[in-house]
Amino acid sequence: MQKKTGIGLVGIKNSGHYGLSGYYAEQAVKKNLIVFCFTNAPPAIAPYGAKKSLFGTNPICFGTPTSSKVPFILDTSVSVINRGKIRVAARTGKKIPEGVALDKFGKPTTDAKKALAGVQLPIAGFRGSGLAWMVDILSGVFTGGNHGGKVKDPFDDFSGPQNIGHLFFVMKPNLFVGNYSERIKENIKRIKRLPKIKGIKEILYPGQSKQRRYKKNLNKKINIPANIAEDLKKLNA
Repeated sequence: MQKKTGIGLVGIKNSGHYGLSGYYAEQAVKKNLIVFCFTNAPPAIAPYGAKKSLFGTNPICFGTPTSSKVPFILDTSVSVINRGKIRVAARTGKKIPEGVALDKFGKPTTDAKKALAGVQLPIAGFRGSGLAWMVDILSGVFTGGNHGGKVKDPFDDFSGPQNIGHLFFVMKPNLFVGNYSERIKENIKRIKRLPKIKGIKEILYPGQSKQRRYKKNLNKKINIPANIAEDLKKLNA
């Protein structure tokens, strides 16, 4: 990152699945930086109007320091649910919710296996499809990585590297104002003070819910389905 401009931009190609985008955002926020992370992925979402998948679930991630120890981390895929949950449902024989996927014939399905063979639906219809396309351009076309449905699926295609592309954009919070920390504190405070709908005790900003679940589950055991545990043992053998 350039100290003079306070802005840093890094593009990566020839990569693979890099895990949670939020992890990288957290590293930047710990350095008191605002950050955007983009990555494309194997085909899962159909462009709006098509019934063949081409875009990945292509997560968008944004992070910023806040006035508290809990950073603001928005890490979301542009699909209604992430592909990992559908894969787990397929392995455990569970159904997926309605309205998240279509089968290979373009019909709505709650069968996880049919969903994997078909397409996932984007958030907000054509808007989500547009966001997926944007991420494919930024992290694939722009960086030199695979794009336009060419990212290989690591579960089915072993013919070569996935060549996934990532794009990281970081900047100092004080580029325009010297009192960013006070301003973000006031921003969060105003939103949290809004009147709440019935059943909502507190308005949370992105990152707070995850932090609370982390603390709650820190000392709990993780229950793994037997067939998935067996797969993990085979991988470690």
